[in-house]
Amino acid sequence: TLKYLNRLESVLKKIQDKYPHVFLLVIADKQPALNSPNILFEPWSVNSEITSLLKSDIGIMPLPDDEWSKGKCGFKALQYLSLGIPAVVSPVGVNSTIVDHHVNGFLADRDEEWIKCIEMLINNPSLRKEMGVNGRRKVIEHYSVESNTSNFLSLFE
Repeated sequence: TLKYLNRLESVLKKIQDKYPHVFLLVIADKQPALNSPNILFEPWSVNSEITSLLKSDIGIMPLPDDEWSKGKCGFKALQYLSLGIPAVVSPVGVNSTIVDHHVNGFLADRDEEWIKCIEMLINNPSLRKEMGVNGRRKVIEHYSVESNTSNFLSLFE
């Protein structure tokens, strides 16, 4: 998924030029090849993934609008929301179901939308907090084991 960040390189550059105090935390198996001084890299590990994600104020999930991406499960968006992190995601596949635009995150397609949404979250900590609470609630109510127990058990009837 690291390759999907390349799609946002110019967006991230504009954000970092305007907000030099903002850093992009990349958690992956290798360091990104993005041209930016404000990148923090943490190697991905199953043992540290949640701790690393919790260092984030905003989650991003850029995807191309292609058949492969439309079939993805939205796991990264679910991770962000479950941890109370508002997400800005591409409106591709199930992402449009997981993220409720302006409620627990934003759906962004064009560069201008990505910039506008990320800037709103940078500039408004109370919005980040509110969206984070809404996101966690949605995951608990719609995607948790508890909320899906009856669906699962009905498969055996």
